[in-house]
Amino acid sequence: MGRPKSGDVSATQKMQETFWQLLAAKPYDQITVSDITRTSGLNRSAFYYHYANIPELADDAIAALYAKTAVSTFIARIIHSPTDATAEEGYIRFISDQDYLASARKVILIAGPHSTPGLVRQLKDFIIEVWLRILMIDPKTLDDAQRVTLEFAVSGILGIFGWAPSAGNPRDIAPLIRQSHIPETIAQLVNSLK
Repeated sequence: MGRPKSGDVSATQKMQETFWQLLAAKPYDQITVSDITRTSGLNRSAFYYHYANIPELADDAIAALYAKTAVSTFIARIIHSPTDATAEEGYIRFISDQDYLASARKVILIAGPHSTPGLVRQLKDFIIEVWLRILMIDPKTLDDAQRVTLEFAVSGILGIFGWAPSAGNPRDIAPLIRQSHIPETIAQLVNSLK
């Protein structure tokens, strides 16, 4: 077998994309190695060469998602509520970006009905980490009231993400969020930690 061409998708990328495809279709705890290999077109040897099990693949796929700039940018925007027309136009351009939409769909899958409490906790921790980094707050300095505030804020955001699969598309949620007071409320809660 020859080396992959520079434009070819690697085996790990194929398996990660297959993981997201399957998570959209069925619960995480029902995804099997056979599902991954059958859907990706790779064999079991390729799977086990890269991963010991499905949780290891999931961790790798989620880590690749979190490494994308679009995800961190989206999380940062949550606590910077747009209030003027220029900021609103920027928000609309942002949610029209294809990389953002692909990433947002994956975040929604983690928060959605096919996920597990462990994956949701991982997402919550990531969001909190991003917010604290933006606010330049050391997590070790938080008191119990601040931790509860963060947990409440992140649970509110994930509630929206968890609802998103029934809305069908991240773009479908944008008008609802803009018309509600949710972004301002979350931004106020998180920014109150300063």
